[in-house]
Amino acid sequence: MKHNNLCILKSHKTLKEFLNKELLFSSNLIKKTITNKKFLQKSVAKREEITIPMELLNSNQVNPDYDGIEIEVIEETDDFIVLNKPEGVHGHPLDYSENGTVLNFVRSKFVLEDLGLSSIEKERGLLYRLDELTSGVLIYVKNPSLHEKLREDFSEVMKTKSYLAIVDGKLEIDSEVKNYLKGSGEKGSQVIVDDSGVRCISHIKSLKYNDESDTTVVQVALKTGFRHQIRVQLSHLGNPIHGDTLYGGKSSDRMYLHAFEYCLEGQCWRADKNLLFCNFLNLDSLSNML
Repeated sequence: MKHNNLCILKSHKTLKEFLNKELLFSSNLIKKTITNKKFLQKSVAKREEITIPMELLNSNQVNPDYDGIEIEVIEETDDFIVLNKPEGVHGHPLDYSENGTVLNFVRSKFVLEDLGLSSIEKERGLLYRLDELTSGVLIYVKNPSLHEKLREDFSEVMKTKSYLAIVDGKLEIDSEVKNYLKGSGEKGSQVIVDDSGVRCISHIKSLKYNDESDTTVVQVALKTGFRHQIRVQLSHLGNPIHGDTLYGGKSSDRMYLHAFEYCLEGQCWRADKNLLFCNFLNLDSLSNML
């Protein structure tokens, strides 16, 4: 854990009091980052120099040091940075010590004032969520005001949300699929089909069946957005996503779900490349599936 030195300008009965009153850190955050209780209870004198963990001083900031695989930038405009997120990469960090997420990459590559400021909004700038296991198009909005506006009107401004998936077994379908979904288990870790849940709609279309691997490539157009929606709906049809062991899929080198195309107010972006996806299908570009 990295540390930084501070010079105290005013004496305090305890270090914890100084951190609470002068730096306005919550007691929970202090306990989380400084586990030495004796250290927190020590008195601090005026002009004394103390050493504090960087994770505390930079709490709710995004670490500018990115330590992860390279992420493809599909396009940068005045308003957006459009990325092709790899599978296995989280969208945002939970604390300053994390440096392998999409937001870490964005801050390391672009000059963006908002990512250098403290904020309790973990997903700041990201227009929507992609599961860690899902790859594909992910949009970062540069302007916080525009980000807020687009998030509020997301269902209206986002015209296309198209995914590609490889499912186990043969699936012949070209129709709208409707289910009621809700979270289940600890903190809603798994989603189930239940009549008391939220109404979720997708249009699912079979593209190609591979007899050798007994898998089908499908295109999914999301009409609504619910956590794990595509994964659960395909599993409920009897054809879970290949590699999605949480919902009954066969074990594989990844979960084969890819956010292929997003269209926002007349602008469309495609993530044509993903190494494992293209290799599985023996393609140079995922656009060749359409």
